Formats: sequence, C-alpha cells, structure tokens
Amino acid sequence: MKKTGMILAAGLVAALAGSANAFVPWSNPNGAGSFFTWSNGGSDNGFFGSPTLVGGDSFVFFPSNFRADASNGGTATKSDRLSFTLDANAGFEFSQITIREVGDYGNTGGGRVIANMGMFVTDLNTFRVVSDNATYDNSVAGFGNWTAQTSVSNLENQPPKWTKIQVVLNNNLIAIAGPNGVAFIEKKVTGGIIITVPTPGSLALMGMGGLVALRRRR
Repeated sequence: MKKTGMILAAGLVAALAGSANAFVPWSNPNGAGSFFTWSNGGSDNGFFGSPTLVGGDSFVFFPSNFRADASNGGTATKSDRLSFTLDANAGFEFSQITIREVGDYGNTGGGRVIANMGMFVTDLNTFRVVSDNATYDNSVAGFGNWTAQTSVSNLENQPPKWTKIQVVLNNNLIAIAGPNGVAFIEKKVTGGIIITVPTPGSLALMGMGGLVALRRRR
C-alpha cells in the first residue's frame, strides 16, 4: 500500500539560453512540508514569484510575465531558471521527479511556438546527477493549449537512498512570427516530485498542471 501526499507547483521553470539576472529568492525560500523541508528556493528572473504551501505538502506558483510575444517576422524568447533544495524527513527518500508544464499559445501567418525544458536532479550526498528534457514545438496556425513533461523515476532502485536533492529546471519559451503574423506562447503551470517512505499509506494522484507527489509505501 502506498501513501502519497501531493505538492502542486506552477511554474518551476528556468533559462536554457540568454543571460540571467541576479538570483531572486522566494519570499519563503526555506520551510517545511509534511515529509520534507525545502531551502534556497528562487529563480534567476523571478517570473514565478513565491510558492504557497497547500495542505502541508503542496506548492502552488502563479507565473508572472512568463510569455514570449513576436510579430511581423520577429523572434522572442522568455526564459528563467528555477532552483531549490529538498531534504527528506527521517525515514523518507525521493523516488521520482516528474515535471509537467501547461500553457497556451497563439500562432497566425506561418509562425512557430516552442517550449523546451531541462530538469537536473542532483543527489547532494553523493553528487550523482540524473536529468531529462522535453520540447513542445508547434507550427500549426491557431490558438490552443500546450503541455510538456519530463521525468526521472525509480530512484529508490539506485542506492544509496536519495534523501537530499537539488532540483533545477531550465526553461525557454520561444515565439517565431510569420512575415505578416503574430505568435505568442505563455506558461501557466509546472511541477512534480515524489517521495517514497516505508510506512503504511494510500495513493494520491498527480493533479493537472504541475504538481509534486510525495509517496510513502509499506
């Protein structure tokens, strides 16, 4: 039987290109959830603001101005790099990191919109690193929603236990407008982390738009 607490996270994103400003800490860069503590939270450009802890286990971010707009053959890029440290409580370990991004876009006149993301998870006890990346790329005219997801899993099968980690998410939004058109792409939500624990429990599902699940098991 497995128990999962849930962390909702909107907008854990970061820059793959371009220069970064000074690191912008969250208003709550350090704190505690039910199964972990977090520290050193912030992002290079501060587009996502500070998280709200929900239900003891859930972060919610509301991205601000994470949008790329282009027109008349131009290209625009918007990027940020988010970083934070998670330290599992005694008896807990990190099992899986899954980050899903959700946003919207518009494209007229032969343009293109792209969202790319790269996630890096470092075990701060052994300095092992696992990573994954994902890209959304659309040149079809119209308006709609987009999603992209990246994940590393089965960390519990890669001893020693992953109990203290740094999570970094790099992210670019790119809008390329056609000669007489406009294009935009905007980020709305991002998230994902799972913690495994050898105690009784139940499973809570990852919700839409960027969440972090904390998993316990017996």
